[in-house]
Amino acid sequence: MESYDKIVGFDYTDENEWRKWIKEKFVPLHKQLSIILKLRESLENILKTNLKEAFSQRYIEKILLGGVTNDGEYASNSLAKLYKDTLGIYINPKEWVAYHKAGLDPVENGIECKFEDTPFLAFITEIKELVEEILSKIEIEPQDIEDKEIKEIMNSPEKILEMIKEIYKFIVSISANYDYHMFFILNTHCIPRVFIEKAYPKLKENFEKVAEVLGAEEKFVPNVNDEKIRKEYTLIGHKENGLADTLFNLQCMIWKRFNFSNRLVLNNEIKEIFSKVVRPNNLWLEFIEKWKKQLSTLGELNFSTVTINITDYNRILYFVIKNGLVIKVVNDYSPRTTYAFYCEDISIPFTEFMNKIAPYIFCGCILIKPIKEIPSLGILSGVNKVDLVLKFITHWSD
Repeated sequence: MESYDKIVGFDYTDENEWRKWIKEKFVPLHKQLSIILKLRESLENILKTNLKEAFSQRYIEKILLGGVTNDGEYASNSLAKLYKDTLGIYINPKEWVAYHKAGLDPVENGIECKFEDTPFLAFITEIKELVEEILSKIEIEPQDIEDKEIKEIMNSPEKILEMIKEIYKFIVSISANYDYHMFFILNTHCIPRVFIEKAYPKLKENFEKVAEVLGAEEKFVPNVNDEKIRKEYTLIGHKENGLADTLFNLQCMIWKRFNFSNRLVLNNEIKEIFSKVVRPNNLWLEFIEKWKKQLSTLGELNFSTVTINITDYNRILYFVIKNGLVIKVVNDYSPRTTYAFYCEDISIPFTEFMNKIAPYIFCGCILIKPIKEIPSLGILSGVNKVDLVLKFITHWSD
């Protein structure tokens, strides 16, 4: 494994480098997300208070009826349809047209404005909450949203397209696909010390300093007599709820929501919104394809009769470690997968196991997570005590 110290282009041991990155990337992202949510709140307050009075404002008509045809359908570039799909604010266009064709005023005759949650709003809220956690952990205040900023969008409702485009650009720019800060977070999620120190040599002398800044810790010390092996193969990872852990959770969220599979309906609705302004990338597939080329010489992972392809959909395995050996592999049966339940006895030295999977966990193609026990009754029958169970995930999805 080559050193990344020069490749990453920033000093990962310097707290100010992390603060600068977060301030430059996350503060403006938080503002764009907040404007979208405040716009929804402001419009809902206006439309719920007095619909008739609201329609005296030209922008309300554009938001609720822009691009509605004489048949009460949404045109392909309908602004009203965009506001419905993004902010969940709309009136029934067919009902509106029917009233007019009957010579009646829709508002006077009881037409209602509806307010619904949308996948896009849920996505914006999820991202905003994680960004707020990140800013809070390093005590950076988000920017206030002024009323005039919301009013400006209301007066030119099509500006929501600019907001959506900016949000997409910011999200893509912080992803590990393109940002080495987030790539570093991905690399250090949970990996033996020897591998992460080979990749980032400055960690050897500065681990405690970096651990304090990002929130890192020893996750597991292997039960072996050799002191050198015990130290080198100690799993280093993110402290729960620390800065690195929250950044990692944000990366997970980005990859989950930008994984456009036919079976992920919610993600495809989000994709449809971003498609109005950009050609959204499947960020997970883009990342995995890049690393598959670099990992192609390693091939698939093989453990006894268990063969793992890193592109398996939503496959979860559990590896049981005891006395320096990986002694069992168990799959997590789910009706969403094609894998039936099994539990198999194996016998692989922990060091050999880690040597096999380290390149994959370094680049995020698979994820390991130390847990206390396998969540299946009776699965450890005959095993009195184990040192560790590793949850092993081969795909990023819901």
